[in-house]
Amino acid sequence: MVDTAGTATATGLFSLGGVVLGALLSPLTQLYLEKKRERRAGHRARKLVAGELLHSQFNLRIASENTTWPIYVQDPDSWLPNAAWLENKSSLLGTVPDDLWDEIEMTYATLEIRRDQLILAKSLSEAKLVTADEAEAFKRSSDKLGRLRRKLGAGGGWEDEMLPSKKRTQG
Repeated sequence: MVDTAGTATATGLFSLGGVVLGALLSPLTQLYLEKKRERRAGHRARKLVAGELLHSQFNLRIASENTTWPIYVQDPDSWLPNAAWLENKSSLLGTVPDDLWDEIEMTYATLEIRRDQLILAKSLSEAKLVTADEAEAFKRSSDKLGRLRRKLGAGGGWEDEMLPSKKRTQG
């Protein structure tokens, strides 16, 4: 004789267990997938901002080696861009340490000032000579962007920018 009541109870318990397990796993799976999406967005934001900083770093390095202000720049926003920062900073927030976040914000504020300087230099009718101090400031800014890019996980840069400051002054 088959115990139909026991079988029905066991089937009901297994079904209930499946429902409970499904109810627990579904939100956990969604949470896992959301965290994974956030990590990917943060990684993407780091790469895009690092690439934008490389663009600015290159232009500041070139400016440090010229004798006149780069008045040939038609669009200061494309010469020292900030679009990747503006578009991706919300994805970057929370994926980098607070001190690095503050450094990135300060860097982009400094780039805004440099952009304003370019606009002013462009409005002058004659080419303004770059002083040695201004050229050195361009180079320091370029080197700082390189260090910031490396903190964001980007590699590469100019050899002299990656040397410790003691070796730079000796050689």
